[in-house]
Amino acid sequence: MTATPANPVLLVVYDAGSLAPTRLAEAARQAGCDLVFVTADTAHAQEMIPTLEMVGTVVNTAGRTEAQTEAALRALAPAGIITFSEFQIAPTVRLAEALGLRYHRPADVDAITHKDLQRRRFAEAGVDSVRFRTLTDPAQADEAIAYVGLPAIIKPVIGASSRNTQAVATPEECRAALAAIFTGSDGGPAETAVMLEELLVGRPTPAPWGDYIAVDCVADGDDVRPVFVTSKFALAEPFRERGGYGGFSVVPEAEEREVRDLACRAVRALNIHGVADVEIKLTADGPRVIEVNGRLGAWVDDLAVRSGTSDPAYVAVAAALGLPYETPEVKQGGPIAFHYLTVPPVGARRVRAIRGVSALRRLARVDRVVVLAEPGADVDWRIGARGNTAAVIGSAATHEELAATVAAIESVDWIDYE
Repeated sequence: MTATPANPVLLVVYDAGSLAPTRLAEAARQAGCDLVFVTADTAHAQEMIPTLEMVGTVVNTAGRTEAQTEAALRALAPAGIITFSEFQIAPTVRLAEALGLRYHRPADVDAITHKDLQRRRFAEAGVDSVRFRTLTDPAQADEAIAYVGLPAIIKPVIGASSRNTQAVATPEECRAALAAIFTGSDGGPAETAVMLEELLVGRPTPAPWGDYIAVDCVADGDDVRPVFVTSKFALAEPFRERGGYGGFSVVPEAEEREVRDLACRAVRALNIHGVADVEIKLTADGPRVIEVNGRLGAWVDDLAVRSGTSDPAYVAVAAALGLPYETPEVKQGGPIAFHYLTVPPVGARRVRAIRGVSALRRLARVDRVVVLAEPGADVDWRIGARGNTAAVIGSAATHEELAATVAAIESVDWIDYE
């Protein structure tokens, strides 16, 4: 009797990230592979081990050297590797290299994870060119201002979720912001390296729509294709995301195709393998690259599936294993799924009280409300997405319905801040 071959093994380097383990397990069943979660030595990953063990095998890196982890994984004869965590891209690259698996290359990982090195790659490849300077000390402010000009934007070289991201319009404002960012003297997280970058000015855009857009792509060598386009809501001050929607955008079809093409060229310039999330500013002079993240974007899989557009979780798994996958064309109709974030005002420091969440849940076209903060919780715009207070999730049939839903969400008086 012939033994049945074992399923191929997919390694998932796990930490806080953009895809729930249950969704990943569904994609793995569809792809016919077994999951092995390589858990990071972080509080979140360690707490999630019992959940991960329900849908796969766990190899815990806590208490192991890298060599010991590599040996344990090599014994499993893995067929692919992936991570959905921004914080684990570099460790995943090292593991992929040690195990002979396809992923981002070691020579490219710094450009994928460092925003300043991305800018250099884009300029070298003719994708986009933006003036910037990297600073490691506030004393470098004047030289950076002289080169970049004002207005400009300050952002961490390494980071996500709009942490410590703000625009500055005068030399005095820039110096003060850099001093606070490097020391954490205003109560926010301290940085060790930031960029001062030419401010990409978005074109005038009516509320509630944003002047930027994201494209998640899948790459296998020079074959780079869009998987899902996340249209965005208007930013909250200073540069905090309010979420997104898809898969039918208010952006005209011809412009969406231009955006998709630019995103693919940016991914190709970084030599990414697998999935990546590209943010693009919509300016009066055309689309410009904001940044690329070398993993799946937040909410992308949920929005794509609920809008009937594509299956990013499966595409990510298939790409990691070298299996075939399909990618969608531009969508010009159908349901619009949304993920809308409520954020505290810039001056807020603490959640005083939460009341009336049921009023949010009763709104038309709202399917679910996830409260992300408890009364007494500290809030601070400087920590970006980690300071969000709620996520409102649902779907609409038209952009007019979606705009009305956003207005209704914003009109609900359900939370007080100090």
